[in-house]
Amino acid sequence: MEKLARYLQSNQKVALLAFVSFAAMTLLLIRMLIHDWDFIFLAWNLFLAWVPLIFIKAVWEMERRQNAPFWLLIICLFVWLLFFPNAPYIITDLKHLRGIADNMIWYDSLMIFTFSVAGFLTGLYSIRIVHRIVTKRWNEQLAWAWILFAMILSGFGVYLGRYGRWNSWDILTQPGSLLRGILESAQNPLAIKHTLSFSFVLMLLYFAFHIFAELKQNERTRRYP
Repeated sequence: MEKLARYLQSNQKVALLAFVSFAAMTLLLIRMLIHDWDFIFLAWNLFLAWVPLIFIKAVWEMERRQNAPFWLLIICLFVWLLFFPNAPYIITDLKHLRGIADNMIWYDSLMIFTFSVAGFLTGLYSIRIVHRIVTKRWNEQLAWAWILFAMILSGFGVYLGRYGRWNSWDILTQPGSLLRGILESAQNPLAIKHTLSFSFVLMLLYFAFHIFAELKQNERTRRYP
């Protein structure tokens, strides 16, 4: 616990995300105690949203100490991309509000919204770290190109998860079936619309997140030159 406290103190952004996630889990625990366990899957979805952030944070720490071999860094970026759609995916859990009793609809709406915020924020922060890694290793233009590419694939990944019920690890457990599912979905007009709309929102949110972070950084630089 002492090591965890020191880590959170030196990583305030992670601490903030942990606080939001803790708030979401508290709401879920209260619901489980007063009503039922129907939304227990939200805890697993939130855990999956944290996986790409924890992974890419470790990669960033490695890069800060010493540049990783080119091939290893590329593999790490694609592993991050494989798990990243789990972060924004939680927003699609709002579909489970259909059929909720009137006496629970507002509580459940706020609970899933809190989980969605936690998922989106962890996702945005992990993109920010990827942005830093690619910029440090190559340049800003390539970083934005990679992020745009990642957002489009992530939008498609969210579609595969929600409508095709595919998971990130299916690329290892059933790659043939996953490839067929991808090829079929790529020809589906709904998949194309979903991918474009979701990737647009993701890109817009990250752009706003990036600008805000840059403004805060410039403000600190001016204050403490």
